[in-house]
Amino acid sequence: MTASNINVRWPFTGNQWFPLIALIKKCGIPALVDYARRTTDRTDVDSARYFMRGWSELPPKPAEGTPVHRPRPHLRAVSGQTPEERGIF
Repeated sequence: MTASNINVRWPFTGNQWFPLIALIKKCGIPALVDYARRTTDRTDVDSARYFMRGWSELPPKPAEGTPVHRPRPHLRAVSGQTPEERGIF
């Protein structure tokens, strides 16, 4: 999180770390950091406890070996052609 410029306190002690460890296993660190980054873009956060509720609602990470589907880039119009000339209509 520090590498993403998110500097918060981690006030967990003793067995208070177990829910966080379970979330790391369930969702993965990238998902937790992404959520924290989006949250800190909207509001000031001083403690990692602030993220716990949102982190608990994240979906589980995909199983190992699951293919990653990346969105295809949007096609751009070819200059000088109308949709009719391109055969769209």
